[in-house]
Amino acid sequence: MDAKSRGWNPSKPVALLIGVLSVWPAVYFVAFIGFILFMFANAQNHRSMDLFRIILPVHILTMLLMFALTAVYVVHVFKSERLTSDRRLLWVVVLFFGNIVAFPIYWWLYMRPGAEAP
Repeated sequence: MDAKSRGWNPSKPVALLIGVLSVWPAVYFVAFIGFILFMFANAQNHRSMDLFRIILPVHILTMLLMFALTAVYVVHVFKSERLTSDRRLLWVVVLFFGNIVAFPIYWWLYMRPGAEAP
């Protein structure tokens, strides 16, 4: 297998887009918890149920984004020449189970433009 087919280094705009998208699940999680607390505090107000119609599509899109990001990161883990085989396995497990926190960390360490191997 030659070097071109083995490694995957996304272009700078793609890497930056992945980085921005990687932060969104954590931001959304905080906003969602605030929304749920707001819903409980205003349970008597029927207007708060109208807000639920807004958050449901955002929630579904965020979940789909997380599935897509997991796939992107797992592909990058296995195509990256900067990771040893034991680190590959570790990162796959961390990305699956700690994705909200792991996405930005992995991006910063391995995918951001100019990232050096740790």
